[in-house]
Amino acid sequence: MFRRSHRRDDTGASLILVLIVVTVISVSMAALLSLTDTSIRTTVNLRGQAANVYDADGAVQAAITNIGNSAYNAAPGSHCFGGAADTLQVPFGADSAAVTCSPDPKKVMIQCPSLAQCNRPGNAILTLGRVPGEDGLNIQQPTGSAFRVHGIVFSNSNINVVNGSLNTNTRVYARGACAGTVQSTPAPFCNYGNTANALGDDPGYAPAVSQPPAHQSLPACTIPNSVVAFQPGYYDDAKGLSDIMAGGSSKCHDSTWWFKPGTYYFDFHNAGANRIPWMDSNGGNVWTVNNGYLVAGTPVNAAGVVQAKPPVPAVIPGSCDNPINDPNAVGVQFIFGGDSQLAVKAGQAEICGTYSATKAPVAVYGLTSGTDTQTDLKGAGTLKPAAVTGAGSFSNATAASLATGGDNAFASWKSGHHNDSATLTVNGYAPPAAAPAGSLLTSAVVRVVHRHSDTGSTDSLGVALTPSGGTTPVSGTVTGHAGGSAFQTDTVTLDAAATGALAQAVYAGTFTGATIAVTANLSANNDTEDIDAIQFDLSYVPPAFRAGTGCITAKPYTGTGSSACALVTAQNFSGNQFYIQGTTYAPGAVLDVTLNNAAEQIFRFGVIARSVWIKETGSFAYTGVVIEVPDDSPGFVFSVYLTAYVCERTTTCTTASGTVRLRAKVAFVDADPVTPVPGHRQVSVLSWSSPG
Repeated sequence: MFRRSHRRDDTGASLILVLIVVTVISVSMAALLSLTDTSIRTTVNLRGQAANVYDADGAVQAAITNIGNSAYNAAPGSHCFGGAADTLQVPFGADSAAVTCSPDPKKVMIQCPSLAQCNRPGNAILTLGRVPGEDGLNIQQPTGSAFRVHGIVFSNSNINVVNGSLNTNTRVYARGACAGTVQSTPAPFCNYGNTANALGDDPGYAPAVSQPPAHQSLPACTIPNSVVAFQPGYYDDAKGLSDIMAGGSSKCHDSTWWFKPGTYYFDFHNAGANRIPWMDSNGGNVWTVNNGYLVAGTPVNAAGVVQAKPPVPAVIPGSCDNPINDPNAVGVQFIFGGDSQLAVKAGQAEICGTYSATKAPVAVYGLTSGTDTQTDLKGAGTLKPAAVTGAGSFSNATAASLATGGDNAFASWKSGHHNDSATLTVNGYAPPAAAPAGSLLTSAVVRVVHRHSDTGSTDSLGVALTPSGGTTPVSGTVTGHAGGSAFQTDTVTLDAAATGALAQAVYAGTFTGATIAVTANLSANNDTEDIDAIQFDLSYVPPAFRAGTGCITAKPYTGTGSSACALVTAQNFSGNQFYIQGTTYAPGAVLDVTLNNAAEQIFRFGVIARSVWIKETGSFAYTGVVIEVPDDSPGFVFSVYLTAYVCERTTTCTTASGTVRLRAKVAFVDADPVTPVPGHRQVSVLSWSSPG
């Protein structure tokens, strides 16, 4: 029997190895194919994204070109792309884009095509006085100090730099001599004489309003460290303002005194002609800021964002919206009349003007014209009764018979015994227009046309007048005449001191008429009193713009102790600060400012005055420009925000259907702000970014 022998070899293992190799290669090929497909798809997507960016870039470029070739200047009611369109459609073959446009509301232009058409003064400092013995510009500072100015300095008299130097970046003119060190480019024109130069002329700015605004009462002052808000209007009580801002003695000490945006007229009547009798005359017509923080204008925070009200304490400077930075700045104009003055002592003050594209932002204004005029309601304009409210014992008493004398119509009464009396009461006497609040009563006279029959005795009259709506009368008496047939006119003066109910009603603007009671006193029995007319003559002085008077216009001003005074003074008190963010225009007055502390320019947008005195103390450490006018803008600048939306595979694109691919902010500059020239506009790209 034979046994089969079995051969052992690798035939099966080779098959397995082949299968493994095939499997690995298959998997690798699948992965490679998958990677290739992903790469192809990624490349396609990247190419698509790049195309979208190119489309957006081209669309924004098209929008810029469209605006550049138009006369669009962001005027209210206009549209970026003409007609009513603020969206531009831009096709790109199968794709399309839409570009939206919205103007940037911030648009500040400082431009002076001529001095007559300019929203800033031509000079940083312009002094107009030519007064013997009075410096046009007087600068006092420690030796070695430099008083720095940005802009032209022009004095129509002399310049007196007592110590240190006057330094400006441009020209200096003085029609008289220059004393001390004056540094300018080019060298200063001293002893300029009478050479004609429009820069030395008064620009003649008009006040913000043509007549005084409505009279305002002082706000309540009851809480310390609070915001005390003042409304625009006419203020006449310097002592009242000073008492609020007096410091420790004030119930609202250490507060922020917020003068809301608008026009303010300060014509103080605490002293001098037409003084209001019940006002405290202590301190005269000087309003003193001796405590707290005066903020005049629209309040802003440190970032310049408008606030509902200023904080306590206010951060000065920077407390109100500055017209040099914001074309939307709405500030104040402080107008001063008569011999009214502002003195900043230990308090801090910042006054901001209102931006305008066509005129200087005058923040402080000193009047040089105007006078108050008395209103006389007498003669043909005398006030007359409208009704008889109490005839008493008088007969035939009617308003018509008592309105006019000499008409043979009169009221009569016969005495029943010796020393008898009777009263006739009438009302009416409405003025043709109410006296405006703040008016000063100057004369009040009741005229009674009457007679009595007894020739052997004399009658007498008592008159009491009660303003309509009031309960307190003002009264007076007069001794009449001997009896006879002819009518006589007697006058009774009322409220001669101008402190009574009538004066108060006239001042408050509430006098709309009155009730007058006339009491006739007869000493004889059976004596007949006839009253033919009861008329009321009223005179008052309403608020008015008054040119500078008194010490304001007294000359020469020689500094402290002078009989002349400065309209605005900032005095040497520790911690005080004073800034005017706008033009100061007081062509007939003097400004005298002592500088202790400063963090930036004191006078922005220039100073125009009869004379300017600046004193820097040893503690004044600010090394920058103290007085300036801003430089001209290169043209009329406005900017727009452009946003590009891209829509793929469609010929029409909207903001709803498209994807935002590009945002840009672009500025346009025109040489002519009124009529831009299409195709000749300077373009500046301020920002250009893709979202994501």
